[in-house]
Amino acid sequence: MRLLVINPVGHTKWDEQDKRLYESFAPHGTEIVLVSLPKGPPSVETSQAHREVIPLIIAKANEMSGDFDAIAVNCFLDPAVDSLRRTTAKPAIGPCEASLAIAYLAGSRIGVVSVHNKALWLVRERLRELDQGKRVKSVVSIPMGVLELDEDWDQTGRRVIEKSEELKATHDVDVVCLGCTGLAGLAPTIRQAVGIPVIDPIGATVKMALAAVDLSACRSSATEKQSEQLCHKQRTDLLRKKTECESPNSLCFRTHKYQAFRG
Repeated sequence: MRLLVINPVGHTKWDEQDKRLYESFAPHGTEIVLVSLPKGPPSVETSQAHREVIPLIIAKANEMSGDFDAIAVNCFLDPAVDSLRRTTAKPAIGPCEASLAIAYLAGSRIGVVSVHNKALWLVRERLRELDQGKRVKSVVSIPMGVLELDEDWDQTGRRVIEKSEELKATHDVDVVCLGCTGLAGLAPTIRQAVGIPVIDPIGATVKMALAAVDLSACRSSATEKQSEQLCHKQRTDLLRKKTECESPNSLCFRTHKYQAFRG
């Protein structure tokens, strides 16, 4: 599989480390290409930034996706993912949707730990769109923004553990989703500390992309063309049969006339 990952930010600061994270979840033979936008916000934590990156992501996907089997957007808000599914034949994967799908398999009461309150309502809004089963019981945040997460990785981990323990104690959650791709890589540490499944957003994205490609869960242009050709052939055959049946010399016409006379 060849996976195109679009980082929806206007810098390349995280490209190498994010690429390594994606590769760590992918089987041998998978090619990961990760690119950032030519311009855009430093992070996607506000509604303005979210709106800004959507057309930029679509443009980048249209420019590059031709040689890839699937597209992923490296942000838990899944910006532009729904739009990409309407404009491209390739599977488009968002970390929030992928994480939630896997969390559904791991437990029945889901908690989400994300970044500071400024972005929290956007996360909740995306989860509200996806969580039709109402299995997400609580969404909480650590007091850090995306740009601060890797300044002190140990402190970030401790804060995520604290919030995960809080979710488990207060809301009885049995699975935790890390609600920011900037928290990717922490899942094993959190899982060991809290004792329940923890879903890594990048890991979930890679696994869902692999499944979508393996199961051909996409609208391939070739398949669409074959379908159109089949429909055209079926319409042509029906029209030909109708024309033949209406001919006075056809057996179909004489049979219908006889049946009408007998009736």
